[in-house]
This record gives sequence, C-alpha cells and structure tokens, in this order.
Amino acid sequence: MPLSWPLAVDQFFAGLPVQKISCRLGRSETTSETGGGEVISHGMGTRLWRGRIVLDKETHAYWAAVEAKLALLEQPGASLLLWDTRMRGTIRDPDLAILGAAAPVIDTLAANNRELGISGLPASYQISAGDLLGFRYGANPTRYAYHRVVVGSFADGNGVARNIEVIPYIRPGAQTGAAVTLGVPVLKARITTADYGESRASLSEGGSFEWVQTLR
Repeated sequence: MPLSWPLAVDQFFAGLPVQKISCRLGRSETTSETGGGEVISHGMGTRLWRGRIVLDKETHAYWAAVEAKLALLEQPGASLLLWDTRMRGTIRDPDLAILGAAAPVIDTLAANNRELGISGLPASYQISAGDLLGFRYGANPTRYAYHRVVVGSFADGNGVARNIEVIPYIRPGAQTGAAVTLGVPVLKARITTADYGESRASLSEGGSFEWVQTLR
C-alpha cells in the first residue's frame, strides 16, 4: 500500500551526517525546430526542485538505522521533509537574529503569480535576491511551497516588504495570512535513487541519494 505521510524532519533528515548537498530548480520544457532552423521552447508540466545528498562516514551501527529508513523511503508514495543545509538564514540575516521573534505572513499575492508582499517583519528588514522562503498551502494533502527570491525588497516602517519576485511561480492555493519561513524553509520530496555505500569493520561510507520535490 502506498505511504501517504512524510517522515517528520526530526525522524530522519535532521539526524543525517550530510557531507554535501545540491538543491536546484529543475527545468520543465521540450523544444522543437522549424524548417527554417528556429528552435522553439514549450513549457511542459511544473518545475520541481531536485538535488543530491552525499552522506559522510559514520559507524555501521548508526548506518543500520539510516539504511532502514532509506529502504522505507523507497516505498511507492513515501516522502520526507528536507531543506538546504547550506543556509541557516537569509543573506543579510544569516542566523535570523534580526528577524528574532517576528512572525512574517503573506500580505499580498500579485495576479502575475510571481510577486508577493510579506508583513510582520521588523522595520527595514531586507529580503535579498537569492534568499529562500516557503509557506504551506492547501489541505489533504498539505503542500509545501519552496521559493528563491529573484528581486528582493526592504520592509517599510510597518514591517511590510512589497513586490518580492520569486521563482518558481506561486502555485494556486497560496493564501494571504499564511505563515512564511525565511532562510530555511522545508520542502517535501521523494527519493528517486539511493546508494547505500560500503562498509568496513566499523565504518560505513559512500552513501548518497537523489531526490525530487513532490506536491502530493
């Protein structure tokens, strides 16, 4: 029977000995060529985040539990929550000390599905190109929006940053008032391939897995 729930962050990803990670927005297009030699691009499906995680050396006793959960995550329908471990905050607020206890939310959503405003920020808070942000939307299942900022913004005196452009486009279901996570949002993913590595007497190494975002 397919699994319909993600493993909780603290049950798997947070405890992994991550050595390297890649996280990129996949392309979703096909091309055709006219008789005149013009190459035309066509959108196809939706753009999903994907990447690869390489795991560090660990004791085989530790790896035994990792292998068990990797095997579970290879079941049809299984998923996990993960995030980009290279980021601990935003570019201008790397440890989120400036954000502090603020609780940012979506203030506005533009009709072009590329821009949003965020309220609940400290006055003059800067959101920069390259920052990550995310929020939840939908129900049954809950979906995890995961975006990178293309055009940043400064919060005004009321704590509202306007006209923040993000990639990928904001999907249907996003709503004003939704809580926004800055710097270290999580996304829901499924494992596409896994390498369990090799073991010596007491150490295991060489493990890795590739993943792709899922919206289910």
